[in-house]
Amino acid sequence: MRDTEGSPSAARLSVMVGLLLLVLLSWPRYQLGGYDTHIAMLALIAGGLAVVSIAYWRRMTAAQRRLMPGLLKRLGVAFGIGCLLLAGWHHVLASTAAGWATVVSHGATAGLLLHALMTGWHARR
Repeated sequence: MRDTEGSPSAARLSVMVGLLLLVLLSWPRYQLGGYDTHIAMLALIAGGLAVVSIAYWRRMTAAQRRLMPGLLKRLGVAFGIGCLLLAGWHHVLASTAAGWATVVSHGATAGLLLHALMTGWHARR
């Protein structure tokens, strides 16, 4: 059995942290749009993800914890690439102008997807 099967892994936690960041980066989009109900749901989701992430961290082995800095750097790079791709998409291809909050929200979503796919691909190699 591999180290990532059945026990808390750094890869899973990095995706969970990415999801928490995605929720937080989506916050301005809904704040600027005046969607109070969405903001309340985002707050509940962010709180739940934070609690689960902390509990997951505490269950991880020391070897898995040592992998987190590298995975978080990859997550940051993926978020940056996602934001650049979506900024380019909205600028060049989209028919309507998008505000910064929409670009950041969509870019974070693309970045998290990229990170999750690359993490899964790396684990299978």
